Amino acid sequence: MKRRRSSDQPPDQMRLPLGDVAVDPLPEPTPTGRAVSAPSADASADRPESPPIPATPPPPLEPTTARLSEVVPRFLDFAAAIDRSPHTRRALRLDLSLLGRFLGDRLASDISLDDLRRYAAWLLDERKNDPRSLRRKVASIKAFFAYVRQIALRDDDPAERLVYPRLESHLPEFLEVDEEARLLAAADRPLWRAVALTLLDCGLKRDELLALPVTDLHLDPAAPEQSYLVVRTADQARRIRGRTLRLTARLADALTQQVATGASDRVFPISVRAVNFIVETCAERAGLRKASTISPQMLRDTFALRHVRQRAADEQQRRALGATTAELASRRRQHDQEVCDLLGLVPGELNDPIARYRALLPAG
Repeated sequence: MKRRRSSDQPPDQMRLPLGDVAVDPLPEPTPTGRAVSAPSADASADRPESPPIPATPPPPLEPTTARLSEVVPRFLDFAAAIDRSPHTRRALRLDLSLLGRFLGDRLASDISLDDLRRYAAWLLDERKNDPRSLRRKVASIKAFFAYVRQIALRDDDPAERLVYPRLESHLPEFLEVDEEARLLAAADRPLWRAVALTLLDCGLKRDELLALPVTDLHLDPAAPEQSYLVVRTADQARRIRGRTLRLTARLADALTQQVATGASDRVFPISVRAVNFIVETCAERAGLRKASTISPQMLRDTFALRHVRQRAADEQQRRALGATTAELASRRRQHDQEVCDLLGLVPGELNDPIARYRALLPAG
């Protein structure tokens, strides 16, 4: 079978050189062809110790001569020195290798924003990179040219105005009110009803539901509407945001029955597979059909959309009463933060976790 040459592979799939991996030298062959083993530790101890050879720093780079082939290795050494992970360094090496193949071995000081835009367009149109892959490559370019500027190879940063591509927004599927009612009617066992209601009325992630201890339930039989639960951890050791969530009366009743079984110190002593089975089986019995499988995440999305709709109705009412654009924008930010708090999400500069739910609202 003919082996494929590495040069025939796409640049972002080629194996990395092992120049930065320490390997033991092979034994040197003798004139007879046999390998001579390395001297033992005892033998080397008899010889005078050689003075250490001082490390020679590489010569400084000059803007008029420093090409990509010289600057990229320095940048990768810098990334290692500031403790970037091996995975990150591999991605940087591959991404910058591809940049060099597109632009050629150009002077780092001569590369312009237009060059980088042409490269991004080529990645998108010719190489069919998806938005996530393209965002990673743009991030690598930005990190590299920030370094180029930092070491004074140029006094500007051509990647500073290079725009990240937008991620495609995948709209979540959800259950309407009548579909929720049909799903709950099909949950004919106390455990199944408690699972479905915890997902629908508190919006917990599946792992949060599985990890919920009985001690984090605060049930008030005299006033069920005052009952609440506290989310502190997840079943799989993932970072989460702790939060306190009010219980609906129907959920408080279902959880009271579930805790009364005394089966475990966890509210739901079941497996991931069991949670999926409960939700899918209830949906099947209820005759519900969606484009994708009805899952615990879909019930969480239903909870989220319900709260977004409630807050959007308030915004619509304020708009009808003559609220200014600035007032409505402030109110919307407040509402989005409230829903993030309920879901345990953190909005970031490039991340709007509530936008996909708002996209499901009617126009206007």
